Amino acid sequence: MTEIDLLEKYEPVLRFAKSERFFPMAVEPYLERCSIFPSGPQGVVEAFAHLQEPMPSRIGKLKSEQFYLRFVNKPLNDSDAWLWWAALSIIGVAGGWFLAGLSGVEAIIAISLVVAITIFIFASPIRLRIIPAAFAALFFIALEIAPIWFFLRPSEYVSIQVEYLILLPLYLIVLFYLSVRTMKFILERVVPEGPGMVMDMLSQATEKIAQESFLEYSKILEKDPQPVYYGRVVFEEDANKNRWTILQYHYFYAFNDWRLAANGINHHEGDWEMVAVYLKNDQPYAVLFSQHGAGNIEKWETVNKAVDKFEKTTTHPIVYVALGSHANYSKPEAIRSPSMYKPGRLQRLLFWTDGVIHYLFLLFNPNQKARQIALNELQVQKSHFLTEDALMNMRDEADHYVVSLPFELATGDGFRVGFQGNNLREGVVKSSSYLKRFVSDRKTIRPQKKEWRRVLLNPEPGWVQYKGLWGVKSVLNDESGPPGPKWDRPRKKQLGVHERIRWSRPLDWLAELEKNIR
Repeated sequence: MTEIDLLEKYEPVLRFAKSERFFPMAVEPYLERCSIFPSGPQGVVEAFAHLQEPMPSRIGKLKSEQFYLRFVNKPLNDSDAWLWWAALSIIGVAGGWFLAGLSGVEAIIAISLVVAITIFIFASPIRLRIIPAAFAALFFIALEIAPIWFFLRPSEYVSIQVEYLILLPLYLIVLFYLSVRTMKFILERVVPEGPGMVMDMLSQATEKIAQESFLEYSKILEKDPQPVYYGRVVFEEDANKNRWTILQYHYFYAFNDWRLAANGINHHEGDWEMVAVYLKNDQPYAVLFSQHGAGNIEKWETVNKAVDKFEKTTTHPIVYVALGSHANYSKPEAIRSPSMYKPGRLQRLLFWTDGVIHYLFLLFNPNQKARQIALNELQVQKSHFLTEDALMNMRDEADHYVVSLPFELATGDGFRVGFQGNNLREGVVKSSSYLKRFVSDRKTIRPQKKEWRRVLLNPEPGWVQYKGLWGVKSVLNDESGPPGPKWDRPRKKQLGVHERIRWSRPLDWLAELEKNIR
């Protein structure tokens, strides 16, 4: 049996959530739309090499890992806009000084600040949603200032007795009521957006870039409508002379829009995921699933497998792909917790802060039922009250979750690609049960074909050797594009990059995951 025959025999069936926007694709159309930038001194030195070659072959000849690709290349988007702003501001200040002296400089600085605020607000749609919060805050400040202005200015029409005995008590009652309503509006409509907005400001893969990436990917689908996986076959032998055949299925996605799709932890251009089927002495042994830079394992006996039209179980494992993040799961799942994503420390801190704010609002709420819920939660949690997941299941007086935590939705109720049999026998979960209706029903474009196009990575094509990032680089690693299927992300104080353990030492990866489940 040839390598491609082996891959086809055990190739997984992928089931996506209903509102998924990105599906496994060929890398060439993506690379053709990308620009490449150096991210360090070694990259700068090498940046002008192989300029005449097409991107898929050029990136494989770059020796340094200090590069990143950028899929969405539009002027005045995010960092580009700030570069233009900085350059024009400097020119404007110099021109203002030359034409009108200090007053000219002040005028240019004022205009520059207005432009900066405008760029910030319109750089991504999520930032437009802070405008109601700004108006609510201004309204609250106005309520606080009003008595100072009114009661400290004597009026010939209103006596002091009327002011302090009648108007002041009425004002305090109204102020208290409006303050509670204002805080409730901020906590219900604005605070849940806080973690996403903070991450959006630190990211070059903003909500706007996610939407632009979807439009670019839609254009690619029109020309290349078939899902693609990159197959790799590895033969190894362990210390006990067992013969292992590792079938790796690598999937490339144009974008990870987890934050936009399911209130997730991150966004980034480019996304590499993998499923591997391990054969021990020519018999299926286990399936390994990539999940957020780590992985999980399921023994072959317990893996869900596709059933053909004659109700016979096949050798095609069913994989449930999480909405936005594209992490792979063996069963339909809906996970609601920030701790599922270990690298995102800042993101997890933001969700924890969001929970504490909501808890304090319940604790000091005029509603007795809300206060009782908060006190009961404190009694139940006790010493675990301030831990990361302590408040994840707490509900308010309306029986709604208090904290808007990220979802990992591997529901399988959307597009399905792979072996076509009796698909109705496969378990799914409804996304709309967990997401707001407008998210669950958001616009999507799916591949026109439901069968795989197989591309063998033996021998390795040139782009596999590219050591840089497959998406735009951001301040945080979690918001930056990933490295390719072969290379690991560079670590601090590490010279160069190393091959991923699942690529170069797949049996070690198997042993590592088996150890974790014991």
